[in-house]
Amino acid sequence: MAFPIDHLFTVTTDREAARTALAGMGFELSERGEHPGRGTSNHLMFFGRCYWELLAIDEPGPASALLGKATTLMGCALRTADAARDAAAAARLGASAGATEPVTRPVRVDGQWHTARFTIAPLAPAAPADVYFFFCQHLTPELVWPHERVVHPNGALRLKALYAVGPSGSSAERTLSVLLGSGGGEEPQIEYLSADTYRSRFGMQSTSGGAEAPPHLAGLAFQVGDLNRCAAYLTKQRIPHRIQGREIQVLSDVVKHPIVFAA
Repeated sequence: MAFPIDHLFTVTTDREAARTALAGMGFELSERGEHPGRGTSNHLMFFGRCYWELLAIDEPGPASALLGKATTLMGCALRTADAARDAAAAARLGASAGATEPVTRPVRVDGQWHTARFTIAPLAPAAPADVYFFFCQHLTPELVWPHERVVHPNGALRLKALYAVGPSGSSAERTLSVLLGSGGGEEPQIEYLSADTYRSRFGMQSTSGGAEAPPHLAGLAFQVGDLNRCAAYLTKQRIPHRIQGREIQVLSDVVKHPIVFAA
């Protein structure tokens, strides 16, 4: 058993620099949102059933614990219609599941302010991992998800793959697959890579802890409708990138994990 992905988040302490970098790559970001009392703010990027959250830590608070980890791609929210039920199911699979917690944040829809409400439940795999997992139950999805399909200038249509890295690909899979599975279909494919394979593929080390760092998330791939048009857009925007076979890799000093575009 595994659980579908609701959203993933990349952590930054410089929201504006990260927002500018992602917008330059051709991602359409939502306006700034805030999490009252948590010291964080965000921008969202929507891709069909999933979204990608740029989470900024603006002041010291509970979220500060996410800093200094193996990667900036720190979080994975799992989709659920009942956070308590699925937290119990994850616990039966060996995960550590915390109590459910209500979360709210203000959102502006069509010029009017509303309160988006969620129920979350924190999770941890049975073995050590450098990922913050939680179930995310949307109680007011109409206030979060756009009413029309978001068009990204880079041509991104959907989140195609999530890269998970460990000392070996099999160790990453053993630790994380109880929650993530292998994906596929309408869900992002989960690619489990060794640290060495990751470094060979992307020309960079994914972690601050080296090859023996615990399993973590380390990059995202997006499906685009036209790879050549995507490359032309990045070139026009003067975004450094490289073409490796049938994919385009963007290695940003600001985002600090690979962003891949593929057909």
